[in-house]
Amino acid sequence: MWWLSAGTFFVSLILTRLWLGLQERRNIGQPIRDYGPEIHTHKKGTPTAGGLSLILAFLASVGVTIALQGTLDTKVLCVVGAMLGFALIGLVDDGLKIFQRDSQGLAGRYKLLLQCAVCGVFTGIALSLQAVPPVKVPFIDGAFVFSPLLTIGLIFLVFVSTVNAFNETDGLDGLLGGVTLIALGAYGVILYLQNELALLSVVLLAAMALLGFLWWNVHPAKIILGDTGSFALGGLVGALALVTGTALFLLLIAIIPLLETLSVIIQVISFKLFKKRVFKVSPLHHHFEKAKGVDYEFYLPNQEWPEVLITLRFWIIAALGALLALLAYR
Repeated sequence: MWWLSAGTFFVSLILTRLWLGLQERRNIGQPIRDYGPEIHTHKKGTPTAGGLSLILAFLASVGVTIALQGTLDTKVLCVVGAMLGFALIGLVDDGLKIFQRDSQGLAGRYKLLLQCAVCGVFTGIALSLQAVPPVKVPFIDGAFVFSPLLTIGLIFLVFVSTVNAFNETDGLDGLLGGVTLIALGAYGVILYLQNELALLSVVLLAAMALLGFLWWNVHPAKIILGDTGSFALGGLVGALALVTGTALFLLLIAIIPLLETLSVIIQVISFKLFKKRVFKVSPLHHHFEKAKGVDYEFYLPNQEWPEVLITLRFWIIAALGALLALLAYR
């Protein structure tokens, strides 16, 4: 299957180049959110929704794999279906941003409502196919056997938190792509140990599609993931956590998205209670960026690193978290 993996990479590479070229010719791209301080004004107009090209490459390869094998693994169905469902929500959001030329996109309450709808569909399919095993405990040879009601709650919690955490992480060139590749590498090892070879091949194809996209997304990015990509990748990793019984391991495997989300929560609570910010700007990666127009106090010391340095250091932390998760799994 090496030829299919290589083909996935090149198809993603080519589709992404065609997609960004089309947006450049049509003079459409990413609107920039007004944070107050100037951070990403230079990225205004960058082609967006790059996740669309990598998803198409991935789905085509999965289709070829299913055709060659002649069977459809139930866990593969759940994982691919979840990824596609959340990708469609992101695509609607990106489409509104592009055509309305506004960074608002789909209102938060509608995003959450649609996310819950995808969770509901996944829950129905996964429970009927018994695709969600007991939840393993890190560093302990044991697992929690949840009741159906608690399993439903777990599914909703994992998906909503993971998808939105991945969305928060998508803010620097190549950041989320690299973090996701590291997470997929960790899940590749876990799936090998679980002898889930059909799902392992799917993870490999997803990684190759993501690599093809990253060719154009690393600094300086020619195209960005958009919500189409960040939602899809969050859905993919969340689904892998559920079908492998490793939801608790996400705290380490997805440590960067976790820290990004916690920074937003801390920032909001601090400002509401004390009228003072902890970070220069949240999510966390913005605190380390160069920003103009910061005319307020914040608790942490100011940091101004080059964008590439922030990305590489966050990748290192993500790799350490993934390695620790694998040690915890063993």
